[in-house]
Amino acid sequence: MSASKTGSNYHLGIKVIFVNLFRAIFFPLFALWMLWKINMSSKKEILENLARYREASDKLSSSVLDISTKALEITGYVEHKLPRIEENKEFYEMLEKFFEIVTEGVMQTTEYSSSLRKDYRLAIEKIANSKDE
Repeated sequence: MSASKTGSNYHLGIKVIFVNLFRAIFFPLFALWMLWKINMSSKKEILENLARYREASDKLSSSVLDISTKALEITGYVEHKLPRIEENKEFYEMLEKFFEIVTEGVMQTTEYSSSLRKDYRLAIEKIANSKDE
């Protein structure tokens, strides 16, 4: 009689282990799949998001270029009006450092814009060629 209880406890223990393993593996995977399915965007939504991103990036690039153009105008005006004498040496050193920062910003913006154009085009092509709808 005690042997049969031990056998049924053994089978019950294995059943509990398998049920718990099933729950531990299946339910998180199912939850992840549902979360992925719910959050999966359509091609149209992805393209709209990319278009908004591109528009904001283009505005930023344009603003940096406008700022640099104005900085160059101001620098040219100041150099024309303010003589390069010993009294103004410190000011001209600060102006040169500012000009270096502006130039670096323009170069980085140009690199960013060209990379964005290339990467953006590739992303659009990949989305267009993907099989998911």
